[in-house]
Amino acid sequence: MRLAQLMNQYYDKLSENDKAVLETILCEPVRFAQLSSEQVAAECHISRATLLRILRKIGLTSFSDLKLTLKEERSDKKAADVDFDAVCDIYHSLVDELNKFSYVHICKRFYESDTIYVYGTGNEQKTLAEEFKRIFLSAGKCVIELFDYGETEFMKKAFQKTDVFVVISLSGETRAGIEILNAVIPTGIYTISITRLQNNTISRMCRDNLYVATQTIQSQVSYELVSGFYMLLDMLFLNYLEYIREAEHED
Repeated sequence: MRLAQLMNQYYDKLSENDKAVLETILCEPVRFAQLSSEQVAAECHISRATLLRILRKIGLTSFSDLKLTLKEERSDKKAADVDFDAVCDIYHSLVDELNKFSYVHICKRFYESDTIYVYGTGNEQKTLAEEFKRIFLSAGKCVIELFDYGETEFMKKAFQKTDVFVVISLSGETRAGIEILNAVIPTGIYTISITRLQNNTISRMCRDNLYVATQTIQSQVSYELVSGFYMLLDMLFLNYLEYIREAEHED
């Protein structure tokens, strides 16, 4: 498996420093394939032990495994051009799948809640959480974004059983997300997960689930299309606006 694919597979287990080291190597795979482990570590401004620890995090047992992986990167460098028609087809399929889901029960929870709490497990997920907060604030909902375990522990004293706690995790297996849910669930707050379309721990822990079927494009690098998560937020919000309109019309 190529280094970019390994990095994507184990992304949630990597620290920001780990990612920076691997991205440095990925920028020049041909050159790094010619270096010794000591030289690679020096180029990345880390120790050889730290380098080996990072490699084990992505499933490589030795520096020799890295050398072999970098050779694959080199041999695959002239990858096929991106098939943009295929990418457009993927987007159409994502929208079709998202449109099949009934959002009514989740919109009802949002509508009846005093506060919606949202937590993202990583950088991309926190960006999604910020977007979630932005759009629902525009509809008059009180949305509080939580950034870490300590903040969640402090805020959970204010949780009401009518409130909603939304956790966003690409893999659904992030340790921080699981720990936070273990702290949140005993309060009785209604929990909703947003994850990739796959069986995962976080979705099993939550009372309701939203899924996105992501796709990975193979070209010069392995790239996962995460735009489906933003599509989901759009669909969710538009359905929420429709729910408000119908609820107020009935009143």
